[in-house]
Amino acid sequence: MGNENGKNWFSGHGYWNILMMDEDNFSHIMVKEMVKDIKFQDRSFRVLSAYSSEEALDILYRKEDIALVVLDPFTEGDSCGFELIEDINQAIGDLATRIVIMTNRRSNKFKMKAVLNYGVSGYEQKTAILSDKFLTVIIPIIKSYKDIIHINNNKKAMRQIASSSTDLLEAHSVEEFMRQTFYHLSTFINICMEDGGCSIHGMGGIKPLDDDYFDVVVGFGKYEQYVGRPMSEVLNKRDLGMFKRAREMKEPFVGKDRYIAYCNSPNGMEGIVFIEVKGDLRCIDGELLDVFHKNISAAFQNLCLNTEIEETQRELLYILGEVTEARSEETGNHVKRVSLYSRLLAEQYGLDQEDIRLIDMAAPIHDVGKVAISDKILMKPGGLSPVEFEAIKAHTTVGYNLLKNSNRKVLKSAAIIAHEHHERYDGKGYPRGLKGEDIHIFGRIACVADVFDALGSDRVYKKAWIVEDILNYFRQERGKHFDPKLVDILFDNLDKFMEIKMRYSDEVEPHVTENGMQ
Repeated sequence: MGNENGKNWFSGHGYWNILMMDEDNFSHIMVKEMVKDIKFQDRSFRVLSAYSSEEALDILYRKEDIALVVLDPFTEGDSCGFELIEDINQAIGDLATRIVIMTNRRSNKFKMKAVLNYGVSGYEQKTAILSDKFLTVIIPIIKSYKDIIHINNNKKAMRQIASSSTDLLEAHSVEEFMRQTFYHLSTFINICMEDGGCSIHGMGGIKPLDDDYFDVVVGFGKYEQYVGRPMSEVLNKRDLGMFKRAREMKEPFVGKDRYIAYCNSPNGMEGIVFIEVKGDLRCIDGELLDVFHKNISAAFQNLCLNTEIEETQRELLYILGEVTEARSEETGNHVKRVSLYSRLLAEQYGLDQEDIRLIDMAAPIHDVGKVAISDKILMKPGGLSPVEFEAIKAHTTVGYNLLKNSNRKVLKSAAIIAHEHHERYDGKGYPRGLKGEDIHIFGRIACVADVFDALGSDRVYKKAWIVEDILNYFRQERGKHFDPKLVDILFDNLDKFMEIKMRYSDEVEPHVTENGMQ
């Protein structure tokens, strides 16, 4: 009868709960009297009384923190003994609850069968157990109950460590990694601590490359309000000392009510997870904590490596997008704005984090197909002839063909965007005349982002529109050129779009020389 689900059934109550089942009230009075002033491992005993099998089973099905059942199996007749024990075992299920039989019936055959086949931990004469012998019988059994829970909690903790590996390795951002780390650590701690369900507060901090400070990137409980602040300003003197010690030793620090996990990566990025609990962390198996920390460290190094690769990819895609736009005298900030507009639209549309990441990285090369268009057409200041316009339209198909054979998610996403960012919601776009939601959401988002930016920027063939004219155009084209939901998102978040537009403006700041001349 192991506690396979790993719950701490004695957690937080401060009692060892004993279920006493006997029709004789004198037995209940005696047991309660014997344990009333006794404590074992700082916990008192509480006796729950049942005078029939029905009452006993009702208590067992309702309460999952019964450490010990003491019963007379012959309370309801000689023929009911094993049937009653079997019913109790069924009610106990996979909990760690122990069973002790007390009876005045002497039967070695019954005793052996009960112990060997029914999981009974003790078989005592009632007259003997209702004496000073009671404590010498139940204390070792209570200890075994606790040991079983401890063993099974460690088993569950190992399963928690194993399950955390996937979540930590799949994290695509530092914030997500820190959230997953805190979630799995807090779950792990609550599994292992005897005061399961304890209150846990904490935060995760990162020291980026070439920075001197750890900034709080996620906070939980009372530390939630400190996101964005330096950790050195948040921690008190005592906690800051433990923080520095963990960093200097490059290994976790475990105190009575503090746990600090330090991680670093070969590229110089460092991370700290700070956890504060109400309870004593020192009761947790040190080897389990060490295994968990190694898991966290390996996942952090993997994240940093992936982040460096992703940032390199992002930079290359920006450069490729800038090179493409430069041929038509459009600034590199155009691709940056389109990327940021696309990310904002994707977030507000409700796409998952992976799709948001993909569209953010892929959007800068939406016009990569223009590499196949002649400068004469791209640079033409006036209107295009029908033949020239057909050539321009071909850049969508050219871009798609350049990217479609890649197995990389980012480039597959870029192929979709290159192909579909000139499709219209009403089906009158190009190259395929797709309509409504037949257009991939990446294409619909890139369309809004690209047009919003293009209308507000100078081109060889036009001057930038004023903001009011741009907004009027989007109102008129809602449900025609553009996905109506995305237009609504644009208007609902216009302040954020304008902030991006201003921050990455095409206006070149005057260059000031050493003598102060512009």
